Amino acid sequence: MKIAIIGMGVAGIGALREWTREKENNPSIEITVFGDEDTFGTGAPYQKDNEKLVMNQAAGTITIIPENKNDFVEWLQSTKKETEPAVKHYPRELFGDYLKDRMSDWLFQSNAEIIKEEVESVKILANNQLQLTSSSTVKDFDAIHLCIGGLAYKDPYQLINHPNFIVNPFPVKKTMPLIPKGATVGVLGTGLTGIDIFRYAHYNRPDLTVSFFSPSGRFKSIRGQADAIDYRFFTIENIKRAKEKNNGFIPLEIYVEWFKKEAVYQELSLKDNWENNQLGSKETLKKELTDSKEIGAIQNLLHDMSPFLPDIWMALEETDKQRFFDLYYEKWDKLRSSFPVATAKELVAAWQANSIAVSDNLIDVIEEENSFKLVLKDQAPKYVDYIINAAGTEKKVSYQVDRMPLLRQLINERLLQPETFGGVQISLPDFSAVSQRHGILHTLKVHGELISGVQFGNNSVNMVSESARPAVKDILHHLKMSK
Repeated sequence: MKIAIIGMGVAGIGALREWTREKENNPSIEITVFGDEDTFGTGAPYQKDNEKLVMNQAAGTITIIPENKNDFVEWLQSTKKETEPAVKHYPRELFGDYLKDRMSDWLFQSNAEIIKEEVESVKILANNQLQLTSSSTVKDFDAIHLCIGGLAYKDPYQLINHPNFIVNPFPVKKTMPLIPKGATVGVLGTGLTGIDIFRYAHYNRPDLTVSFFSPSGRFKSIRGQADAIDYRFFTIENIKRAKEKNNGFIPLEIYVEWFKKEAVYQELSLKDNWENNQLGSKETLKKELTDSKEIGAIQNLLHDMSPFLPDIWMALEETDKQRFFDLYYEKWDKLRSSFPVATAKELVAAWQANSIAVSDNLIDVIEEENSFKLVLKDQAPKYVDYIINAAGTEKKVSYQVDRMPLLRQLINERLLQPETFGGVQISLPDFSAVSQRHGILHTLKVHGELISGVQFGNNSVNMVSESARPAVKDILHHLKMSK
């Protein structure tokens, strides 16, 4: 049995973990892993970069071994001699070191072949094997895990050909030094990437004049402190009952009702948090810094839903999915994608002291020869020398994704099918690609951000890593049945 894993970030390492375990019982399994040299064993988010880029999750909430939730904590204690690491937020590159350590163990145990090259194409052969082509090799496999990470960074204002535009800010240790001393810099976006750029500039480039621009002018929320949620309404039993009553679907209104009842049951006030239309503003962030317990409880209410999220999302009709995005997604994202208190203190202090500027109502960005003009609604335009893109990765895919040749080939030849709400279509819970030409491809598994339109909310290491287990089990079942 020949298995290929394309991409060696969190998803790829998770797949390697599961196949290594399977090989203990079946030595005939042959594993080949493909990955980019710079991000092999870390993925882009945890690659070697600046130590000031910290994780948004505390160490005790993240692991690459699902059955051992303390594995990262134990690794920190044993290799770094850290004391009480569970509640701390560590540099992302340190988590990358942990991932590499675990990956190295599994590569050794499985005797996997390592090919540090980009995969150029995947084809289906007449015998149902999958043929993979990289720059130096053509190999046939019985099954493939596609773990290529996030899509290319958005370029909403078509600036990519301007020499002063940094389309992908990572790794910042390579991109930020390109900006000359004393330059004025505009950051497009106030999400978590914008927070990373703030931290780097704050500690390493105080000579830069940094301004943030977005339609809202508001950041994410601060990560509060609260206990885990004991759900009363968001339960597997309630989801099952509601689906039975509604022909397999659950109306969005039922979820909203459950959310409100859950808040009442947990004795939480939605008025200052969920119903606050100024989440991420300077004043709201200042308030959260003085009392983070209430918002922490609301955040936990959303975070602890993660095991239910795919079922919840797939039980919505398409019209209700769109209504969720239109009515609730912005708040949901601001609360769920929070950032640490220590970073918030630095951000608010810099904002208060006018060390950074934040502008809302961004309408357009116009290229000039050596600079940019930022057009704001009902405000005078602003001018900057450089722009750093913090708009995040693209969600929509098509055969025109020219910055990702492999994905373009797979979509163009209809091995993968675009999903309305982002990424590509898969079947759950087995993570099989859904192909317009071939139906459900049980031997082509897709993981990570590329399937976030189906496995909604899968932006955590734990959820992405755990997807490997059912995927591997399904491959084994399918190959056994096909013999």
